Amino acid sequence: MGLIYPILLVFSCIASPPLAVAPAPAAPAPAAPESAAPAPAAPTHPLGPWPTEGFQRGVVYSSWDGSYRAEAAWRAHLDQLQALGVTWIQVLTFAHQPAVDQPRIDARRAPWPTAFIAEAHRRGFHILLKPDVWSRQFYDGSNRWRGSIKMADDAAWATWFAQYEAFIVEEARLAAAAGVEFFSIGLEFVEATRGHDAQWRHVIAAVRAVYPGQLTYAADYNHEIGHIRFWDALDVIGVNGYFTLAEADDPSAPILKLGTVPHFMRLEVLSTYFRKPVVFTEVGFPSVSTAARQPWQWPSGTEKVDAPLQARAYEAMFQACRAAPWCNGFYWWKFYEQPEGHSAAHDYDPTGKPAQAVLQRWYRARSVADLGPSEGTAEFAH
Repeated sequence: MGLIYPILLVFSCIASPPLAVAPAPAAPAPAAPESAAPAPAAPTHPLGPWPTEGFQRGVVYSSWDGSYRAEAAWRAHLDQLQALGVTWIQVLTFAHQPAVDQPRIDARRAPWPTAFIAEAHRRGFHILLKPDVWSRQFYDGSNRWRGSIKMADDAAWATWFAQYEAFIVEEARLAAAAGVEFFSIGLEFVEATRGHDAQWRHVIAAVRAVYPGQLTYAADYNHEIGHIRFWDALDVIGVNGYFTLAEADDPSAPILKLGTVPHFMRLEVLSTYFRKPVVFTEVGFPSVSTAARQPWQWPSGTEKVDAPLQARAYEAMFQACRAAPWCNGFYWWKFYEQPEGHSAAHDYDPTGKPAQAVLQRWYRARSVADLGPSEGTAEFAH
């Protein structure tokens, strides 16, 4: 099984025409005589059907404090997401940890997004709730993040896990009451998942006691998936997949597609070992020239803008996922309820950029025939 994915991807890189180059129209075939044998069926495309059953056509939809109270904005955005073919929306709620090395978690302060989730459900969307723990220390210039949360000793870890479990179980209880279909028990706690398997299994059991839906954990691909052992207790392997696709700026479409191969091979091994599907709980690229090298790096607003590269990277990821039967969905980072002070030209948000057309083409497709080159793609083929 491990050879299937790279063989298909390499084949697609060689055999597929560039995205924007349509084949020349063929001359009409002569009519077959009445006695001729029926023409053979067209060969199956080497990458298989699209979409796969149950594929989550998702986006991350962010409200800065997790309250989703800008109703006029999100009603308009739900219209736009429906037009893009989105079927799943990731909702973020928050607790606060004042210091990354202290076992104190302040539970959610903002109102819970009941109204937003109810309206999204009314329109036919499904919801992935991904509660988050953030800290002001993430934004003080020290380069700390969730992966920096680390306690000094076992006693401090025990306190941290007790407080975290209280937070995440309450979020799961609210999610169950709201009919949320998919729930993440955590994300990117690189140090907290290292050597604490028993504690996470306790968290999972506590969540299952109050929440009946599917469970995942959103693991950091670059720093975490190699040491997590509790995937067997969850339903889906969640991956925040910000991995390098090319070592140079302005890579071509074939280079980007080949760049997915080692990462998708690694995820195939993980999926096969645990017999679980994989969902990209986050995936995205800023629209800057370094996006393929460092997709995890938030743009400062001073980088060279490269929206066509963002679109090519989206296309590479979709094609890679199509070749991988274990790949069960994407949540593209990210769409905003309200502007959050970032440069829109540099940001991850694909709205109004060529990447939006790529997302729409794949998400609205209902068959392989729908995935041909689409109008407006010529400007980012490379």
